Amino acid sequence: MPTRLSLTWNESMEVGNAIIDSDHKETVALLVEAADADDAELPALFARFAEHLRDHLAREEELMLAFGFPPYPVHFNEHERVRRELDGIEERLARGNLALARGYLTEVVPDWFINHKNTMDSATAAWIRRQGG
Repeated sequence: MPTRLSLTWNESMEVGNAIIDSDHKETVALLVEAADADDAELPALFARFAEHLRDHLAREEELMLAFGFPPYPVHFNEHERVRRELDGIEERLARGNLALARGYLTEVVPDWFINHKNTMDSATAAWIRRQGG
């Protein structure tokens, strides 16, 4: 059964980098779509969300490397943790654990996303701006 997610994109979610902000806007849209999916749609929409998130994390890492972001290893390791988490959720979802995937989308990801955006992503975007990017 779908769970209505109370996360909507707004300007307070922007970090001031066009690439990151565009990705974040799409992340929120795909997250809401997957969280609102019925049981039949959930596996495909979760996979779409997870693919986007992995691509987004990779784009952030490219930016960090291109602009010499000093705490890159810390930010990268957090991305690696999220990728491992996504892998585990996808494995369980493939075995039919819809409740775990739905709980991840509605309870874990929104809190992580806002915290990550407010800390690591904001610091990354600020560094890139200071470097002229």
